[in-house]
Amino acid sequence: MGILLENGKYQVLENIVSEPGYSASVCIDVETKNNFSEYIFNIYSESSYINKFLPLYHALPHSVCGDFHKVLPGDRCVMAVFDYHKGAPLKKYLDSLAKDDYPARAEAAGSFLDASLVLATLPPVFAASVLQPPYTVYTAKDKSVRFNYIVRPQPETESQTESQTETPDEKIPAEFVSYLEKAFVKNRYLPETASGFVNKIRTGEITGFVNICSAWRRLSADAMNEYLAYRKETFFGYIKRLALTKSRKKREKLKNL
Repeated sequence: MGILLENGKYQVLENIVSEPGYSASVCIDVETKNNFSEYIFNIYSESSYINKFLPLYHALPHSVCGDFHKVLPGDRCVMAVFDYHKGAPLKKYLDSLAKDDYPARAEAAGSFLDASLVLATLPPVFAASVLQPPYTVYTAKDKSVRFNYIVRPQPETESQTESQTETPDEKIPAEFVSYLEKAFVKNRYLPETASGFVNKIRTGEITGFVNICSAWRRLSADAMNEYLAYRKETFFGYIKRLALTKSRKKREKLKNL
């Protein structure tokens, strides 16, 4: 039997992170009336972490982050409890798809963007944590992307402390962009609308989680129509399209000089 927490109500199934002042575990609610639900316990035992994160969790309503349950006091620690989602890391799931399976890749990318909307309302330390590859998962049960909230204390400079913990920030983490780059991997049938969308995020032309999600909702139908058209073209049509695209980009580059 694993370690018991909260007077025996929860049993530890797996230790995910263990480092000085912080640990995270997957626990099961052993009370049968709760159907043995599984949760993530973020346990902060260092005083500086407690002082930093306790106000964040007390200010985090369930209506903003549906996966958040509660904060519990422990033995010289505090524990933040979230839902746990079983699934494959999203990047591994994307690797399992054929490069030219644009419909499946677009579906996963759309679900990822929808899930990311909540990050616009949370302090950046949450995004910095949950966007790490093991914690952004694709759940086969409902075919959606979910975050497992392993909220680790992030290394930070003194000047970053306030923005990292108290104020939601619209700066997009590089890890966020990497998921879209992985989803819309270059291949013959990749719509230019999709690759252009990712490039605009990469260059900062589109910023903010909300703006990015809204932009994709406007573009996704056009991108799918492009894909369907590409599927019908001949190989020589593909070569012609490449030549026209290269010529257009060259003209645009000269125009911007």
